[in-house]
Amino acid sequence: MSLELLEPHMWSLETLFKNIYRVPVYQRPYSWEKEQIDTLLKDIFNAFKFDAREGYYTGNIIVYDKNEKIEGHIAKYDIIDGQQRIASFALIMLAIYSICYNLGVEENDRVLGNIKDSLWKYVERKYRKDLKTVELNSIEKDCFLNIYDICFDNPKDALDIIKRLDIKSEFEKRIINNFENIYNTVLNNINEKTPDGILNFAEYILQFIKFIVIEAHCKENEVFSMFESINSKGKQLETIDLIKTYIFSKLDEESYEKYSKIWGNLIIKTRDKLYDYMYNYIKAYLSYYRQNINVNNFKSISTKELLLHFKTNEEAVALKRLLDDLEEKVDFYNMLYSVDDAYQLIKSSKFRYFYEIFVKLGYQHPKALFFRIFVEYNEGKLSKNDVIDIVVSTTIFMVKFLTICDRDSKDAITTFSNMLNSTYNSNVDKDIIINYLETELKIRGVTNENIKNLLDTIDCYKQKKELGISILSLYESYNEKEDKISYDQAYNLLKGYGEVYSLDHLLVQTPKEDDSFKYYCNKNDNTLILKKGHDFPQEIYTGMDYEIFEKSILNRVGNLRIYYMDKNSLRQNQEVQLPEYENFNTYKNICDRGKDIVNKIVDKCFPKFEIDIEKVKKLSSAKDKNLYRMDKILELGILKPGDKVYITVKPEDSVATLIDSKYVNYKGNKMTLNEWGCNVTGWKSIRIYQYLAKEGEEETIQEKRIEISENEE
Repeated sequence: MSLELLEPHMWSLETLFKNIYRVPVYQRPYSWEKEQIDTLLKDIFNAFKFDAREGYYTGNIIVYDKNEKIEGHIAKYDIIDGQQRIASFALIMLAIYSICYNLGVEENDRVLGNIKDSLWKYVERKYRKDLKTVELNSIEKDCFLNIYDICFDNPKDALDIIKRLDIKSEFEKRIINNFENIYNTVLNNINEKTPDGILNFAEYILQFIKFIVIEAHCKENEVFSMFESINSKGKQLETIDLIKTYIFSKLDEESYEKYSKIWGNLIIKTRDKLYDYMYNYIKAYLSYYRQNINVNNFKSISTKELLLHFKTNEEAVALKRLLDDLEEKVDFYNMLYSVDDAYQLIKSSKFRYFYEIFVKLGYQHPKALFFRIFVEYNEGKLSKNDVIDIVVSTTIFMVKFLTICDRDSKDAITTFSNMLNSTYNSNVDKDIIINYLETELKIRGVTNENIKNLLDTIDCYKQKKELGISILSLYESYNEKEDKISYDQAYNLLKGYGEVYSLDHLLVQTPKEDDSFKYYCNKNDNTLILKKGHDFPQEIYTGMDYEIFEKSILNRVGNLRIYYMDKNSLRQNQEVQLPEYENFNTYKNICDRGKDIVNKIVDKCFPKFEIDIEKVKKLSSAKDKNLYRMDKILELGILKPGDKVYITVKPEDSVATLIDSKYVNYKGNKMTLNEWGCNVTGWKSIRIYQYLAKEGEEETIQEKRIEISENEE
């Protein structure tokens, strides 16, 4: 980018706000919290009080010149870098404008007019409410507009009206909280709560807050390359912004408007979790990256897996199809965080209960798999029962493996990596998924007996409270007479925890000294006192730390129950009055109840899944190393020596002549298939079957290998 395309200015806030600034739809939402606002205001007030004439420099802002003007002099800009500061200064000026009316500033005051000029444009001898200086364009857009309009129509009552606004998201809450914080901070810090006090501060803000503003004059789709320039000079951008920069730098100008809107809609629909969405999409369809994806990973993906997935040799085409596909599938991604949305797709009480556990316990590894199966169910590639079985078995695996056994998360990553790698050339298969999960448990020595022993002794009240609630909601919903689980009841208990239901102890945490319990806490040093006749084991003794006693005895699942909150609040720390637990006051009671719980959960409530082992073996071999190798491909006549072949991502520059099952002749040089593939693509390695095709055909040799295997089955 030549220097002529960038025009720097040193502008005051007054000069800066003579124009109109729009946050483009592809930008992420406004994100400043109270901490950043407080720091900014503190610095401004320090400068105002001690170095008033020196001014306050706030850093660089980069804007894109839209080449549009109102009345020939009011310029319109898109904000490339500086959204947080510009939006925050708009909130500051709105708050100051409102304070002026509350402190009795005269309508015709010159400084008040300057403040209004900085917020709305004066056109045809009147202030235009619709011509706001700053327009946001993401999730918080409507809320920001509301604050602007309220200050325009009712400046004196603005704070009270804004505080009563209906908040629809955390993004809107952030905007409203920041306005309220700015209003109160400014009012409390001006020297005098008088018209002169606020006007002096406002005049300082307008004239002595300084910005270096860099105007970009270039094609609109070239704006994105500035992000990489910013990043290379030390300003670290979010990964998703760098990925966005890379994607849009590859698009043609005609596609820019369409895909910038798609990008912005994805930010809004995912509630600013677009990186997480893209990460899970890539793991679901392209490659199971174990680490977070950075921009370099993404560049590699876009020139390898993405081309193969969308069957094109043009990176720009693949990137467009990626964005189209992300937009088409975004509702299924949102189901990863919403039990209600997922339940609308899969109407099953059993599914809903286990999916609530998945969401409540915040499991990360199954997300890509669940996203994939929701899409495939919607496309008719998976049955409803298959989806239910996959979700239930996967959630039970995570509960056993990670939550109860405390196994390393990296081990689970390996399982899901192998599992999803087996699906990239075909659809998801329930039997293979469940087989992977069961095999992992066997390899790691996780047996039902292990699970029972661990679950019986885990601290399910403090350390793993969510687990305790999940287990007990299922236990309370098991009907022993009918040998049946009411998943609706289990879901209601689990979902209602915290509002309707509470988790509490049967042997209470802190009984009084004269209660029937055989223990109490010495308040002087927080140690355990045991009474005569207790039945606690030897390792529990008078004088031990009471918190250890709670953790090892009182917080076990056998001593916990889900109560209605009203019953629990009445009981407090008194003995249990519920009929079925009237005599529950010994360690033996805890042990007996604990065994009953873990036996019912593991043996009755965690479903067993039947797996077609023969089918698994066939499918696994068809998708694995047992697919025919190149010598067999030649023997079957699919390819033959002398055929012209090419690499699908470089069709025009890669044509070679097949010599035999190992070599090709490429531009007069004899090379192995892999050497040829790497030479053509510039890659360090290549999965040659997936990119090799016969001249005149689009189907790859990998696709033909899989087709042969499936036909032979």
